[in-house]
Amino acid sequence: MITLDLKRIERRLAWIGIGLVLAGSIVTALRFGLLIAASFLAGGALAAANLAWLRQIVSGLVFSDPKTSRRRLLAGYVVRLVLIPLGLYAMIRFLSLSIPAAVAGFAVFNCSVFVEGVLEAFGYRPR
Repeated sequence: MITLDLKRIERRLAWIGIGLVLAGSIVTALRFGLLIAASFLAGGALAAANLAWLRQIVSGLVFSDPKTSRRRLLAGYVVRLVLIPLGLYAMIRFLSLSIPAAVAGFAVFNCSVFVEGVLEAFGYRPR
């Protein structure tokens, strides 16, 4: 039962994040232009990859066999933390993206966790 609940929550997190980033990209494109919208979308894509990688690491730490090595999982966690700012830097430096828009897209996708928490707190269950 817990596994089904986690899968449902993970799926909702992904859809909420995708919806927030797409809506933000459309509003940004209409208000500030396509380059800023692309920056926003790129930041959201980086956040989606980050959250998927974090989920994999945490589930590996929590649900794995106790005999397996934790060093590899912890190394993956540290590498993920290092790659976030490096990915943002590379996108900004080499793709001429807007810094505030990329960071905003990154933050907006991560806000899906907050939105999901509020929905769970109020007992909202989609059909």
